[in-house]
Amino acid sequence: MSALPSRFLRIASSKNQLVKRLERLRTCKVERYDQGHILVQGIKTLEELTLKGHHRIRTIGITYDENNLPIRSPALDIVESVQRQDQRLQQQQQQQQPSPPPLQQQQGQQHYGVQSKNAKTLTEFEADQYVAMSRLLTTKILGTDSLTSEHEVWAEVAIRNYDHLFSLHSNKRPTLLDIAETRSSSSSWVTATSREPLLLSSSSSSSSSPHHQQQDIRRLLVLDQISDPGNMGLIIRSAMAFSWDAAWHTIGTVDSYNDKVVRASRALCLDWPTKTGSWTELERFLESRELTLLVADMIPQGRIILDQGGNLLPLPVSSNRYTLEHGGKEEQMMNPCQLVWWNWPVSLPRSEVPERIALIMSSEHHGVKGITKSNEGGKGGGEGESYDLKDQEEAKGRLLRKAIRVSIPMNPVVESMNVAAAATAMMWELNRVLDKRKTEQTRLQILDA
Repeated sequence: MSALPSRFLRIASSKNQLVKRLERLRTCKVERYDQGHILVQGIKTLEELTLKGHHRIRTIGITYDENNLPIRSPALDIVESVQRQDQRLQQQQQQQQPSPPPLQQQQGQQHYGVQSKNAKTLTEFEADQYVAMSRLLTTKILGTDSLTSEHEVWAEVAIRNYDHLFSLHSNKRPTLLDIAETRSSSSSWVTATSREPLLLSSSSSSSSSPHHQQQDIRRLLVLDQISDPGNMGLIIRSAMAFSWDAAWHTIGTVDSYNDKVVRASRALCLDWPTKTGSWTELERFLESRELTLLVADMIPQGRIILDQGGNLLPLPVSSNRYTLEHGGKEEQMMNPCQLVWWNWPVSLPRSEVPERIALIMSSEHHGVKGITKSNEGGKGGGEGESYDLKDQEEAKGRLLRKAIRVSIPMNPVVESMNVAAAATAMMWELNRVLDKRKTEQTRLQILDA
């Protein structure tokens, strides 16, 4: 195929306002939140977003060079989809009748792309506008290290609004009114023209994300000063794979919609509820949702002894094995298949695993100590907000003092684990522990074996 449908806007100049706007989306966090959109790359990612049915796509772009014809896939898939849309519109205008159902439904495909055995899957890529530009302009917009492919596909997708998930309220059983409000708010989006959510039709809300259909947060991931986008993307994929509910970012953590995070997460960041807030805000949120705080921390190398209160008594390094002593009982802690729980609170029986948890994963560089100063004058913050560093240090200190510390036992020759790998292992094992609370004996075996 060599000709583009008339609905495609062809762009040839890097000074084009659309090119400048899309480049700002990639490079500027403030611009992303003001406009309420991000860029995603690749036909596979775009197809996954389309088939979910609840993502609003503003722009779809393809790489096009009139000196390098014909157009091939994946760009060809977009062009053919637009042609099918135009044909249906033309038939509707000629017949003055309601538009026939989409092509994939005519051929027997069911909702969400599930098709009958004899049907051919043809995904319809619908957007507000379609553009075509050269490889150089596409590379400029996407910011890739090398030239994009000759027939690349990308899209501008709306950011969803998850603020309602992080409201402060007591832990209670949801009423019918709560459920109705949740379903209504599940269709909210951040828009470019207004900071208020744009409410879509009921047909759109009916296919909303599972994360939007639940108000309660039972497993929260707190990401503290994690700055590497690749790690963030991998953490998001693992968290969604293991059905954790949401994430809280402390100040200094990389934006979930950073272009490298989008790539590393395969755009799953769009379906991952996230809030960036201070330690004082986190403290209030954990209290309102009755979440028990866990801290992923390194086991001090050597012999570990806990007093009767479950507090750590540090001893000098004397062995390559770990020994845990609690209540006069010593145990070797080199089992690589179980988490190590320490400073367990006396008030909490070791048979009672907290059902509602928030897990702190920190930067390998900063650890769980210290708060990054983002500017002078004793103030810190982000996204246009300012926080008193002293208040934040005090709030963080209060949280860490009452948090339960949990560690992944490792071979002593390994100094530390990558934070994404550690978070993946930790979430998987915590899921196993929380889902295996059938009897008191089972819980004791999990924690004390």
